[in-house]
Amino acid sequence: MWYTVLIMLAIDLGGLLLIYVILRDRVRRATSTSTQMTELRDEVGRLVVELNQTADRNIALVEDRIAALNDLLSTADKKIGLLRREIEKHDVGTQVYSRLAEARPAPPAAGRAPQARSDAAGRAGREGAAAVAQSLSVELSEKPDIHQRVMMLHRAGFSPSLIASRVGVPRGEVELVISLEQRKGQA
Repeated sequence: MWYTVLIMLAIDLGGLLLIYVILRDRVRRATSTSTQMTELRDEVGRLVVELNQTADRNIALVEDRIAALNDLLSTADKKIGLLRREIEKHDVGTQVYSRLAEARPAPPAAGRAPQARSDAAGRAGREGAAAVAQSLSVELSEKPDIHQRVMMLHRAGFSPSLIASRVGVPRGEVELVISLEQRKGQA
């Protein structure tokens, strides 16, 4: 019976020794510097790949937003150009209507018949239109005077928009006169 206990004890100790050796090798491998370095390299590599993917996604988002902003800016520029042209048209229309109002004849007398009034109104309208056309042609022939006034005000330091309002011509015409005079001076 002693032998049985001793054999059992030897087998138990051998098994424990075998388990100890196996676990010691596994613990050494797990805690060795080369294994830890390999695991760290793998983890850093995964992090770098993930960061690159995130950066690419963010760059794509920023580029999309920049493209959208450029589209909005070009649309806004087109609308601003249209608005400027409409403002110039409105200013020219206002000037024409004010000139027409100045050239309108006095209203017909109250004693005339309705037919006579309509005939007189038709003649007055034609005469008024002719007078406006004549005043416009006179103003076109008076361009040297306008040119001199524009240049005098420009030399005095006034802005083109203020000169246009004072002289009564569109701002574009004022800028054209100024640029032509400056080119004459350079030549």
